[in-house]
Amino acid sequence: MEAVAAPPKQPPPLYFVNRYVDWGVIGGVSLLMFLVLQSLFWTKGPSLLVTTRQEWAWTIAAWLSWVVNWPHFSATNYRLYHTKSNIAQYPFTAFVVPVLLVIATWAAFAEPDGVAPYLAKLFIIWSPYHFSGQSVGISLIYARRAGFQVGKLERLALAGFIYGTYIMSTSYSEVGKDSYPYYGIQIPRLGIPEQFYTWSKIGMYAFGALLLLLVIRWCIVKRRILPPIVLLPAAAQFIWFIPGGTIPNFYEFVPMFHSLQYLLIAWSMQMKERVDESGAVPTGGFVFGESARWLVINIAGGSILFFFLPKIAASAGSPPMFAEGVILASVQIHHFFVDGVIWKLKNPKVSSPLLVNIPDLMRGRPELARAPA
Repeated sequence: MEAVAAPPKQPPPLYFVNRYVDWGVIGGVSLLMFLVLQSLFWTKGPSLLVTTRQEWAWTIAAWLSWVVNWPHFSATNYRLYHTKSNIAQYPFTAFVVPVLLVIATWAAFAEPDGVAPYLAKLFIIWSPYHFSGQSVGISLIYARRAGFQVGKLERLALAGFIYGTYIMSTSYSEVGKDSYPYYGIQIPRLGIPEQFYTWSKIGMYAFGALLLLLVIRWCIVKRRILPPIVLLPAAAQFIWFIPGGTIPNFYEFVPMFHSLQYLLIAWSMQMKERVDESGAVPTGGFVFGESARWLVINIAGGSILFFFLPKIAASAGSPPMFAEGVILASVQIHHFFVDGVIWKLKNPKVSSPLLVNIPDLMRGRPELARAPA
């Protein structure tokens, strides 16, 4: 009997959907918007864009929150709570964290001057850190898809640059010991010395330079160009936090850009898991139907979290703006906790579906959609 050589493994597809969708959602749209607004700044001066948000920006951003920002929070809760196995895997996050946050929220309403500022402060400090973790994670996903080997030095350079944008921007905003308003809550600054901001800026650029040198070395050794989308999340976050932070009309949309990234990954993973769980033939109709169901669930869930909960809290007697600020902070802190455990790439249940390709699913080609772990 002749030995038959095993066919070579199919390499993971580079994109979740295709180059246009992935590039646009992962950072391309945000970079384009920044260039447009920055060009207006160059031609019409700082009075147009730098001083305050304009009505068109916060109006559009508010409407988009219903279908992008809020559903991305709901998608996290849905992923944790929609199966018993997920709940059993993370019992502390599923049960204990919500109870602790309910207590903290109650305390914030009971002590609006003593507790609420610190609950809101925790959210404000944690939020850009959470953005950074997502940017690192998405970069690692595309690096794996592209065959870019991320060793300890590469990971250090990537994380150092991305988290450097967080440290630099946060330290800049936390210089001094005055306070600033957040939904009517006065938030104390940390009083970080100005020198720390300067050194964080140097460190961020140093890690960025190291990352580029490692990428160039890889390109020379492999004799091919690294797909730029591997570095797009890092480039996008740099624009969001550093130059984009000076343009309020642009910065208004940064949470939406972050949410778009998240929804692409979460949606792709949800489709792959639904195919595996149901045993259904993965056709275009199946993917469309499951996508619509998932989107409706998360639009409804986001509306409950960010529209109805603040109104319920305000109906108990708190000022509406204060109630909204406290609820928004609590809901997002819960999101940060949950997100920190459900996307661990070392877990095969997470890492393998993260290599899915949606067009292959829709064509009923699970042998390609199920990329090697």
